[in-house]
Amino acid sequence: MRIATLKIAVLVMFVAAALAMAPSASANSISFNLSSNNLGIAGSVGTVTIVDTGLNQVTVTVTMNAGFSAKLNGGDFAFNGPSSLSLAGVSGFSADANSGLNFQHLKTSQNISEFGTFAFDFANVKGQPNSVVSANTVTFTLTASGLSASEFTSVALHFCTASGSSCSPNTGFTTGTPGVPQVPEPGTLGLLGTGLVGLGGLIRRRLLSKPV
Repeated sequence: MRIATLKIAVLVMFVAAALAMAPSASANSISFNLSSNNLGIAGSVGTVTIVDTGLNQVTVTVTMNAGFSAKLNGGDFAFNGPSSLSLAGVSGFSADANSGLNFQHLKTSQNISEFGTFAFDFANVKGQPNSVVSANTVTFTLTASGLSASEFTSVALHFCTASGSSCSPNTGFTTGTPGVPQVPEPGTLGLLGTGLVGLGGLIRRRLLSKPV
């Protein structure tokens, strides 16, 4: 009876170890530091982060640094890398405290200032209050067949030289090179699984060495 109970305990331990070592659902992400612009401003004006948030789905987050904002009305959010993006594939669009926004146009092969041609240019945000023409933070989700964060090779956007909802007279375009894609490591779960496997093996060997 005692040996049967210990055998069950060993089996449970092995199952727990397998679950702990199994790769968890983790998101790939890539960030673009917006360090180039056509206004001659030195340094970064913000960051664009793209994260896998579901099957064929990524979430784009634009975070502008202090003193800058993303232009909404008449603005552009352009991307290179993915093979197929559409207006219908945009959802969950928000800018600062305003949600339920949408892009009015999607241009393809659009030239963005001195930064060259971008395959997809989402333009002219609608849905925010009339007094809101720019935002410090913009978030939206893109869905398309086979889409992932690792596909994006470059981004560009229309920005203002002032924070908040009122865009200053000075506007321009900014772009940036991508950083190294980030893939979270298993870390603690992997160590836990390894420890449980070792402990389970030790108990099993001791059981096998004892006479029934």
